[in-house]
Amino acid sequence: MTGLKLAAALVCVLYGGWECIRRKQPLFFKLLLYAMASYLLGTLFTAGYALVYGHEPEGFHVGILGYMGTYFFLLSSYYGAINRLADGGEARYRGYRLAAASGPLLVLVLLAHSVRTLGDGACLTYALLCLPIAPTLYFSIKHLILPDVDLGIIRVMRPYNACVIVFCMVQVLLQAPACSGLDIRAAGSVLSSVLLMTLLPMAEMGVRKWFI
Repeated sequence: MTGLKLAAALVCVLYGGWECIRRKQPLFFKLLLYAMASYLLGTLFTAGYALVYGHEPEGFHVGILGYMGTYFFLLSSYYGAINRLADGGEARYRGYRLAAASGPLLVLVLLAHSVRTLGDGACLTYALLCLPIAPTLYFSIKHLILPDVDLGIIRVMRPYNACVIVFCMVQVLLQAPACSGLDIRAAGSVLSSVLLMTLLPMAEMGVRKWFI
């Protein structure tokens, strides 16, 4: 299934690069492209390792840095490029922020359960991945449920935000040490690949409407 994820990541990078060449894209979209490129690098290492040694790497490896980069770029696209347009810190949005905190809280609960069950050593890599996924989930949930601003920026990005939420949750469950069954991994890899190829087109459709 690594080959499927590799192909999906490559398609994403080629699509994002073409869209950046075809028309001027905002920083938000470019950060998403960097996220897909990081995922491609991480998957490329995993595929190369499996090709040489006959099995995928276990524990922490260089490819993990690529996957971490994916979520850090996703997080940057929210926090650095769009969050201030959606949430100016008004008190009336406090309830939405608290509701959005349910995402990272769930990730922390799953991580704590894994550490308690399997020990710190077995969950180190999982913890490194959860570190950027948790705040990314917070922003994606918040931007999904926040009322729209005057320019319609939030409304047009809701399908994209929903896709990010599902993608992150699939990754959290897929990478959990307890979910080591081949059937679960295979199903998760297929779903991850489909979601991965959906993210950039959804984002591009939303971003295009910012300028209409």
